[in-house]
Amino acid sequence: MLLLSRSIGDNVPKKLLFAILIAMPLTAVADQPQHATRPHAQSRLAEAAEVTTTKGISAKLPPHISTLLRITNEQECPVKQAVIRSGSLIQGLDVSEANKNDIVIFTVDEGAGEQILYLTSPDGTLRRVVTVKAGVGSEIRITDKERRAFEKEKQFWIDRLVPATKGK
Repeated sequence: MLLLSRSIGDNVPKKLLFAILIAMPLTAVADQPQHATRPHAQSRLAEAAEVTTTKGISAKLPPHISTLLRITNEQECPVKQAVIRSGSLIQGLDVSEANKNDIVIFTVDEGAGEQILYLTSPDGTLRRVVTVKAGVGSEIRITDKERRAFEKEKQFWIDRLVPATKGK
């Protein structure tokens, strides 16, 4: 609400005062941050991460893995985790408790003694790939092969945690 003292109001022409009073609320609304109006504007991976954050189990990324992913510097990283085991294959999705923009999708093949970890963000951008073979971890260059494997694992978790709704 705008309050004018009598002396200011008396010296301002009524048409100008009316124009100012009408324009002020419009500029106040225009300066407000705009929010998405549609719930589906958020990416499904972001929704899957939110489900994991609220319903996942508490776990920790070990210091050497967190360092290779460049999430921490030789420190454990507390995460919320969704995980599935099928025989000797383990698949998981971790969301960092310290930084919700750090999402790690991983697979562990216990039979082969290999792990692959994909660092991504809620928008699904692949940021880093780390492999662990025979206990030795290393960051690898992102190639088309890694992108395809990442997309497959990402889709697995999206479908599992945020199933698509049937048509109208």
